[in-house]
Amino acid sequence: MDTDEVLKGMAREAVKQSENLRTAVRELTLGALRGRELTVREIKRVVKAVTEGVNLGASTSKLDADRVLGEAFAGMDEAVLKAVQANHLALQQLAAQGQNLRESHVKKALDELERLEDEFVGAVKEAAKKGSQQLRNQWATVLQRTQTSGTETAAEVERTLEEFGDRMRDAVRAQRRTALKAAEVMAENFTTLASGILIGLTEGLQQGKREPPEKTSER
Repeated sequence: MDTDEVLKGMAREAVKQSENLRTAVRELTLGALRGRELTVREIKRVVKAVTEGVNLGASTSKLDADRVLGEAFAGMDEAVLKAVQANHLALQQLAAQGQNLRESHVKKALDELERLEDEFVGAVKEAAKKGSQQLRNQWATVLQRTQTSGTETAAEVERTLEEFGDRMRDAVRAQRRTALKAAEVMAENFTTLASGILIGLTEGLQQGKREPPEKTSER
């Protein structure tokens, strides 16, 4: 069974349920990301499938399409933000453990993060083309607002690049000067590490949903 098609169907149903759509889309997107290698390519696939599913749900929904698309985009943004945070923490963890990060690997990780927001928004635009003309126009309005206010994903990407741009260059120079030979296994499996961290980051969200509210005693 095509996992992208399953994801699309789940996104369509989330729109039909309509309750807490932003949270539903965030959880759906996070769930899909947790099951994949945390690369820009896979993030784009997830975002595209979710967007196509949202289009299908919005086309038959009686709710205001602008609100539906806006909440869906915000939910995806929150999920992709978690993916960026996982990458950020993975880089911090590797640096703290003194791994011999190869310059090419670090550059690749940072380059992927740098283009992530554009790829994220681009995936939404590409998927939006499969909707009706009315939905395409409404997606254009939603995406126009993001150009003005920015996304949470973009803000986190900027913070990560600021922290690790100079930091990693300094680390590579220091390693060259001292000729340290540390294991490169963690660096070679960076996306695996980041994926594991994403699971940890989102476990709290899942636990919070399962905990029932405290009952207040009647007086």
